[in-house]
Amino acid sequence: MKYVLTLLLFLSVTFSQGVNDKNFKEKINGGIVVAVFTSEWQEQDLDGKILKGVEGYQDAEILYVESEKAKKVTKKLRFRNFPSIALFFDGSKKETWKADMDGEVDCSSKDIKSAIDDMLAEDVFWLYKCDTKCNINVQNVTYFFENK
Repeated sequence: MKYVLTLLLFLSVTFSQGVNDKNFKEKINGGIVVAVFTSEWQEQDLDGKILKGVEGYQDAEILYVESEKAKKVTKKLRFRNFPSIALFFDGSKKETWKADMDGEVDCSSKDIKSAIDDMLAEDVFWLYKCDTKCNINVQNVTYFFENK
């Protein structure tokens, strides 16, 4: 019985450590991930409405990262004020929203959804092939394709 309790305690401590520098890359790989970086000393909590509107949108996952446990990742993303948000797609960073000195993040769920849509449209856009001459206007930039 003592052995079983020790084993359960070990497993619970081992698997409930959350996100850290070692497993961060593994956690953000595979799809759309909205990572919320928090800190023990942050001034304000993130508005719950922001994440509630984004969770599940285009199969997006919400990942909470404590900056004290993922110091290298936090430093690499240059987050100094918390809470801050980063958008990842298949392991690569696409967008960040940083808190100001008062701990307020100037974004809404609509902003994050728009960034997700733009990111997915960009991914599909490069797969598009033209059979003839065409011009496509994407974000005020015109691309001309010719069939060669």
